Amino acid sequence: MPSKAKDKPGLTITLTDGQQDAFVPSYTTMDEIKGYVTLTPQVETKIDNIYITFECIVKTHVERVGTASATTARSEGFTPALRLVQPIPETAMPESGRVAPGKTYTFPFEFCVPEGLLPKTCEHTIDNHVVRQAHLQLPPTLGDPMAAVWGKTMMDDMASEGSVVSYSVRVRLISGKDEKTGKHLFIAEENKRVRVVPAVPEHPPLAVLEGKQDDYRLRKEKPLKKGTFQKRIGTLVMESAQPRALQLPPLRSENPCPITTLATIRLRFDPASPEAQPPRLGSLVTKLKVATFYASKPMRDIPKRSTDFHYSSDNGIYVESVPLSSRCVESATWVKHTPRDNPRREPTPPRDSALAGSPVVPAPSLATLAPSDSYKEGEDYYTTYLVVPITLPGKVEGNTQRKIFVPTFYTCLVARVYALDLTLSCHTPGASVTVPEMHLKLPVQVSAAPNPDARPRISQGEAEAIARRESLHLGHIAPPIPAYTEEAQPAGVGPSTPEDAELTPTREYPDHPGYPPRTRRSDNASEASLVLPPPDYNIQTSGRPNSQTWCSRNHLAMMQA
Repeated sequence: MPSKAKDKPGLTITLTDGQQDAFVPSYTTMDEIKGYVTLTPQVETKIDNIYITFECIVKTHVERVGTASATTARSEGFTPALRLVQPIPETAMPESGRVAPGKTYTFPFEFCVPEGLLPKTCEHTIDNHVVRQAHLQLPPTLGDPMAAVWGKTMMDDMASEGSVVSYSVRVRLISGKDEKTGKHLFIAEENKRVRVVPAVPEHPPLAVLEGKQDDYRLRKEKPLKKGTFQKRIGTLVMESAQPRALQLPPLRSENPCPITTLATIRLRFDPASPEAQPPRLGSLVTKLKVATFYASKPMRDIPKRSTDFHYSSDNGIYVESVPLSSRCVESATWVKHTPRDNPRREPTPPRDSALAGSPVVPAPSLATLAPSDSYKEGEDYYTTYLVVPITLPGKVEGNTQRKIFVPTFYTCLVARVYALDLTLSCHTPGASVTVPEMHLKLPVQVSAAPNPDARPRISQGEAEAIARRESLHLGHIAPPIPAYTEEAQPAGVGPSTPEDAELTPTREYPDHPGYPPRTRRSDNASEASLVLPPPDYNIQTSGRPNSQTWCSRNHLAMMQA
């Protein structure tokens, strides 16, 4: 065993998947990480094995501020979220168990970025099963300074120093075991950092409980006055719903499109008197709140309220605000509604984040907006709506750091959450000093598109296992019946054997999962027509043995999308 640092064997990790020249290689779900490890010993060294892994490490620390004196303490959290091991065949190791100085040894490796984590990764106590499913999703790289570079540009992923999610290809040399602990002795190691942004689909909207249970607000009511000491002219209602997710483009896309979505704000004004007019709208300011929750102990629930992480010795939160847009909305047109002319009113929809609505809300649907608490049944009211484009900022030229967005995720120790902050100002008639403002805070997801070229690989052994499992599930796959063989023959060709000639084809063959589309024999024995699938159906083949099925075109389009 070498005793000096300079005598330690030299280890080098080289990638061969097309990203060997990248400063920080980037991968997504189902991407292959290929390369090899080069071992160059300086002196003769005894080694038992070489350990090559692809790992994900989650580390956190929370500063504890002492109350009695100006002292601080730190609570730390650590978990190896992922560890894939490259098997090394015995034939690749030196027969004598020793590597010769000056000789180069090469060990190839190949990893595939998985779609999720193993169940043993999250075995702590949780409040519901949804938390477990969220914690087993593959997290993106976050807060790792070694992976915060894109070419020559520094990237800011808006994470705190107390929350780090890092990925790396790591190699270690093992030589013997410690006599006291029995653990392996690592005489040399090397790692290569990589950046991982997993493919994350859009999830259902959050069940928002406005008030003290979460930080979101989907509806706001505000009494409007002409002045500070003037009487009320009416009540303005502002309401919206969780918009569609902001989808990140695939990694390494050459010309990515802007990352956009739409939010729709519905407004209602309930006048206090018949002569009161709705206010004139001013500006709408949109910001994106980026919150990173982290803890030194596993989180039992999805983070919902930031105050739970402000004053805790085991939890921490870091929030950044990213300005998106500021636009004038004075051109919005108010529509007057007179319930007396139409006494039958539509039912009021539930006010939650799952409120249905297209990106552009048609004006008639505004009649279903719930009234304010001060509204008197049968009185006139006004409605309008605003369509708000949401676009994430792109690359910033100059020396400014580039803001990088990662998908929304929740792990046992770290979580990233996004919210839209909408501020609307309006001008009431006769008011000249104060400008009323209303705020909404909507949850919004950031998803990530998969690599279009990524395909799951199935080995020959896996394909045979799938075929055996399907055959056991479907029963014995018999060869085609002779009647089917007869129907498949061209016209004028009779049966090959007398036994086949005695068989009378039935009008419809029985269903069997292993058979191709059925044929039907007409009353005239010389005419045979193929029973094609309906016009709105196509045949889809999954590529596995005996797995040909019919599916509708709409369903096929959804799966291909």
